[in-house]
Amino acid sequence: MSLTPRLSLDHTSSAPNLAHHAPFLALSLLLSACGARTGLPVESFDAGVDAEDAAVDVPEDVTEDVPEDVPEDVPEDVPEDVPEDVWMPMCPDSLVVRTGEASVPVDIIWVLDNSGSMIDEVELMQANIRQFWDSITVANVDSRVIFVSQADFVPPPPLDFDRRFLEVNDRVNSHDALLKLLSNFDMYERALRPNAVTHFIVVTDDDSLDMRAEDFRPAMEERLGHEFIFHAIASETIERSLENPTGACFTPESYAFRPGRQYYQLAEETGGLQLSICNRDWSELFSRLSERIAIRIPLPCAYSLPYPPPRGVVYDPESFTVLWTAGENGPNPLRYAADGDCTGGGFTYEERAARVELCETTCEEIDALDGVVDVDLGCDFADGP
Repeated sequence: MSLTPRLSLDHTSSAPNLAHHAPFLALSLLLSACGARTGLPVESFDAGVDAEDAAVDVPEDVTEDVPEDVPEDVPEDVPEDVPEDVWMPMCPDSLVVRTGEASVPVDIIWVLDNSGSMIDEVELMQANIRQFWDSITVANVDSRVIFVSQADFVPPPPLDFDRRFLEVNDRVNSHDALLKLLSNFDMYERALRPNAVTHFIVVTDDDSLDMRAEDFRPAMEERLGHEFIFHAIASETIERSLENPTGACFTPESYAFRPGRQYYQLAEETGGLQLSICNRDWSELFSRLSERIAIRIPLPCAYSLPYPPPRGVVYDPESFTVLWTAGENGPNPLRYAADGDCTGGGFTYEERAARVELCETTCEEIDALDGVVDVDLGCDFADGP
């Protein structure tokens, strides 16, 4: 596996309906060898973006000397004897998956309080977070993980998560976690998938003073286009006293500044977990989170393509050749159901999930015949063939 840099974006200022499962249906992704000259950078989840450097003024006397036909995204390992303007990227290696291997995607967005009072809690979280990564890996969940926080507070992911991990570098104060999730949405939106189960996890010893739960929920649902599940690692509310006028949790080793009332309300309303920030046993916290998040829900007749695509390659469903065969019957071509119109059967393509899905009627027909589906992806490229 090639190692890629961690992603860093700097910023200074319910379960789906499932079709019948097809246990014997197999998908063979036959990828033809093809290539084309590149000329445009390819946008993918592992392409970092710096908000400050997104727009750069280039002096006119510099741009005039730059050749127009020089490719912008040629890998370093291209042989020296291959001219840059004729470099041809390879299609992905062949991949075989069986029905049910694709699963409902899960997007997980953490937001960490960066205030000084959270240093001990963040150290405990970082020391135990391997349990979280391992649970997702063992469950084989199609997951992407995002952290919104200052860089020093974000725990590094395992190497096999590098291309499924996004770090949004922004300071999160003790009272504005909800506001930061909304204000940074444009920074992590491209990593989210429209049909994913979306989990938010807040870690704080305070409450949201800048935004209330009843305002955050509709605003975030409008941006996502669907509902979400919110988990709160914050303070529960206990009886107030002279020693504890705020009613926040406390122990001999830990205490919170305020009860996380807004976060607990969101967790209750969305079916999430309410976990105490005063619990020093983070292995228990991660165990409970993993039980709720690391759940694999199979998607029958759905096939995940290699993601992200190789550098320079763009998946184009209109170039796919999808054929099904059942014994002596076939191969038979399947139509591309553009815009999700499955009236005549065929297949659809979920671009942001990089997944081919058979229409329900087609899935049932091929399943009944114990058929095999072959998908020749062809290959499309950044600036076309």
